[in-house]
Amino acid sequence: MREKTAAIYTLGCRVNRYESDAIANELCIRGWDVRPFGERCSVYIINTCTVTAESDRKSRQMIRRARSASPDAFVIVCGCYSQVKPGDAASYADLVLGTRNKMKAVLGAEAFYRGEPFRGVDVSDPADCPYEALSAPHTDRTRAFVKIEDGCDGKCAYCLIRKARGPVVSRPEDEIVAELERLYDAGYPEVVFTGIEISAYGRDTGTDLLSLLGRLKDVKHPPRVRLSSVDPAWLRPEVSERLAHIDGMMPHLHLSVQSGSASVLAAMRRRYNAETLYKNVEACRKSIPGVRFSADIIAGFPGESEADHEATLDFLDFADLVHAHIFPFSERAGTEAAVMDGRLDKKTKAERAASLAERQRQIQQRDAERDRGQTVNVLFETTERGYAYGHTDDFRYVRVKTDKNLHAVILPVKLGGYENETYDAKLV
Repeated sequence: MREKTAAIYTLGCRVNRYESDAIANELCIRGWDVRPFGERCSVYIINTCTVTAESDRKSRQMIRRARSASPDAFVIVCGCYSQVKPGDAASYADLVLGTRNKMKAVLGAEAFYRGEPFRGVDVSDPADCPYEALSAPHTDRTRAFVKIEDGCDGKCAYCLIRKARGPVVSRPEDEIVAELERLYDAGYPEVVFTGIEISAYGRDTGTDLLSLLGRLKDVKHPPRVRLSSVDPAWLRPEVSERLAHIDGMMPHLHLSVQSGSASVLAAMRRRYNAETLYKNVEACRKSIPGVRFSADIIAGFPGESEADHEATLDFLDFADLVHAHIFPFSERAGTEAAVMDGRLDKKTKAERAASLAERQRQIQQRDAERDRGQTVNVLFETTERGYAYGHTDDFRYVRVKTDKNLHAVILPVKLGGYENETYDAKLV
């Protein structure tokens, strides 16, 4: 009899991690021993990503690694890479799934355990598939992720996510509210709403993200809430004004910015221009006291001039970001950007990414000096070598030297020194 042992490897975004947690949870319910990916198992599940060419390469690498680790194991591949390139994934895997039927990985594992055939490629057009019901309880008891939608309606020139994930499909509000109740009862003080394009939540069902956030008042003991990433076009002044009156909403927003240049944003086919970006960030600051931002930035998009690069540097200064996820543009086969004129060489893209990262480092260092001595609340998450680590309400990373177990506790601290994107602080 085969063992009920499985390992899951996840590439890519928080949505993938949430979905992998759901698969692991269901396997555990069915009596499977879910082990770290490096261990020998009877079933391996690789939840893939295709956001860049490097993501594809790593997806293939992990599939081959699973096969070589245990040649007799059953290898299941799901996610964005297998959705876009099912034939490639099938070269190494026994069962290939897409993005809207990941829970079939559990059925595949169970069939393998029973010795029944359950192989091949099962990938459908996500545009024809409904929202896939998932349940992904977390175990760290500090911050839980709640997936509220799947898919994207954008047509960005550099991205394949719409092809991989399909159009927006939203989870019912009542279902989300019920999960928030369960999470609070389980001891989670904070949740993060996540999805592929959460700003578009409800577009397919006649509601919207503000309506969902308004439902927090229906939760008996609502946890604190964060949004994983929002489109700057969504963050209109009237939206910011309403966000300011939602109890439990944390004063931090992660913006999918990509560039501060009007011409580059147009070439990317983003749904906002630089003027809107600045206007919406400023309006948000006026409406929500103490709000801070983080952002995604692409360096070296095709046709980006030195002036365009300077415009993005200017945006970093204006936005005063807590953190920036900066990466050089990566050509993605099958996108408009991959064949655009004006593509920059690798060295130039790397230099511009480094320039942006250095400016962001300077901004963070400047802010740390400004904020020294400030008293802020911290949700503590982990403990390591005599320090408790956590995040402030506006998502600055803090550590406190203490022998106390502060796991999942919210306490005020006084900020001190700053190094490696981490504040040293003392309990008040």
